[in-house]
This record gives sequence, structure tokens and C-alpha cells, in this order.
Amino acid sequence: MSDEENQDGAPEAAQEEPAEQEQQNEPVADKPKHQPAFSSEDESGRNEAQIRMEEEKKKRMAKMQEEMKEYEEMRKEEREKLEAEISDLRAKREQRKQERAEEEKRLAELRAIEEQKRRAEEEERQRRKREEEARRQEEREKKKREAEERSKSQSQRNFTISKKSGSEADQGKNTGPTDQDEAKQGKSKEQLEAEKKAALEQRVQPLNIDGFGESQLQEKAKELFNKIYSLEGDKYDLEQRFKALNMEMVELSERARQNQKGGQKGSTNKVQTAPDPLAEKLSGIPPKIIMYSQYERVKDRRDFGERQELFKGPIYGVEYERIPPSSKVIITEQGPRVVGEIGENDNDQGHNQEGDEPVATEE
Repeated sequence: MSDEENQDGAPEAAQEEPAEQEQQNEPVADKPKHQPAFSSEDESGRNEAQIRMEEEKKKRMAKMQEEMKEYEEMRKEEREKLEAEISDLRAKREQRKQERAEEEKRLAELRAIEEQKRRAEEEERQRRKREEEARRQEEREKKKREAEERSKSQSQRNFTISKKSGSEADQGKNTGPTDQDEAKQGKSKEQLEAEKKAALEQRVQPLNIDGFGESQLQEKAKELFNKIYSLEGDKYDLEQRFKALNMEMVELSERARQNQKGGQKGSTNKVQTAPDPLAEKLSGIPPKIIMYSQYERVKDRRDFGERQELFKGPIYGVEYERIPPSSKVIITEQGPRVVGEIGENDNDQGHNQEGDEPVATEE
């Protein structure tokens, strides 16, 4: 059975081998390859993704160009606006410069007119003064000649007393009149009032705004404002200068006072018996406050106001805790006796037996 089976199996195996060889010799069909999701391509070989990316890139570039164009237009408008503002400022500056030049010219003309008037008034005053002096000199010469003639005519003694007039008596008393007195005597009250009125009219000029329109009134208001502005500035400068000079004067007077009180180093202090005119003149000014000693190494840089704050507020006494006495003083026949805390009970019993009442006082 085994031999038969082997014989039958051999031809079957031989038949199977050529069948397998035939299958191997047959051409193998191409397997389908994996295709991407976007497999469509155009003529240039680009797929849909590349085309879409290029379109988005073109859109972005177009948007950027549009934004850049808008930004350039905006910058151009800003530059034009800035140039217009700069030109307006330059025009205003030139206008203000011209107005200042005109104002300075007008003020210079007014100052020249005022100076001319002042010089004319000064010349008139000097002329009147010279005329008054010449008249008085002539009167003195005339009186001198009359006195000489009387002395020559009266060779003998004359015991008659001639009364002088009031003007002659006053002139005899006032031997040396000053220039101010002569000016006051030469001018009457009406003349002084007229001069004062003329000076005020010269300084305080009238407005003269009758018939002015709105524009003219505005110009007049601007002119008055500029004048007040300049005067206020001058006033402030003068006030600051006055304060600085006043402080300097007080400091110098204090130095002079200190120098008058004490002498140099090594010399004895001089006692001033004569009245001090400088101290009498500056008696209302308080003395200089010494904040700290000049020999201190570290000086306190706080001012007087900051130091004064330390002493402000309610003044009250601080309540401290009472300290209990450590001993007692007992008055005995022999005198006061100090008893400590240790022998306090013994001493009290001894004194009670003797009949003495202890008197204790706290230290």
C-alpha cells in the first residue's frame, strides 16, 4: 500500500511543479499606487494646494500694498498739516516781532518826548532859581550899600533905635537858607499844585476812546494789557530787589552791631557808654537767632520752621509710676531714726511698748 501510494503521489507532485512554474512566469499586473487627496494638476504641474497658497499670497501682497498706500497718504496729509502749522507759527512770530518793534519804537518816542519835557522843566526851574538868586543878591548888595551910606553919614554916635521890618528880621534869623527852602519860598501853593497836576497828567494819559469802533477798542485793550504786563514785571523785579537789599542791610547792621560789642581776639571787651545810633535806628529789627554753635562738627541743617514744629502741640506733664519707699524714718526721743524693711516689725513693737507713736515719712 505504501509503494502504490508513493507511485501515485510522484506524478501528482510532478504535475504541480510545472503549474507553479507557469504561475511564476506569468507577468505580474501593476498594483494600484496610493494617490494623494489633491491629485488634480494644471498645465504647469502645480496642484490645488500650491495654487491656493499662491492666491492667498497675492491677496496678502495686494492688501499690504493697499495699506502702505493709505499709510503714505496719511503721512503726506500729516506732513502738509505740520508744514501749514509751522508756516502759521512763523508768520505769527514775524507778526509779533514786528509788533514788538513798533511798540518799542512808540515807547522810545514817548520816552523821548517825556525826556524833552523833563529837560525843559528842569531848565525852567534852573532859570527861575538863577533869577531868584540874582534878585536876592541884588537886594543884599543894595542893603549893604545903604548900610555903608548910613555909616558914612552918621559920623557921631546915634542912640536912636530903628525897628526892622518883619522880612528883615526873618532874613537876619535865617542866615543860611537851603535850596529847598528857596524853591518853596519862590513858589506859591497854587504853583506847586499846578506842577503836581501837570506831572500826574503827563504820567496818567487820558484814554480818548470817543468814537472808537470794536476793532479799535480791542487794539486799545491789547495795548493797555501789554503796558500793565510790563509794569507788573518791573514792579516784581523792584520788589525782589528791595527784599534782597533789605536782607543784606539787616545782615550788615547785625555784623556792625556785633563788631561794636566785642573787640578782637585776646583783647578785653569794651563797654560802650555813648548811645549807639545804629542800634537806635534798627531797634525794631529783632536780633539774629543762633540756631547752633559754630564749633559743632555736625551741624543741623534744618531751618527754623522745621525746628519750631518740634515744640508745637499741647504742653502736659508726664505721669510716672511712684517708687515705693525702701525704708522709713521714725521720730524718737533721740531724734529721727531710719528703719529698714527687715527690722520694721521689731522696731514697731519696741516703740509701742515704750508708748511712743511712730511717725513715718516717705522719702
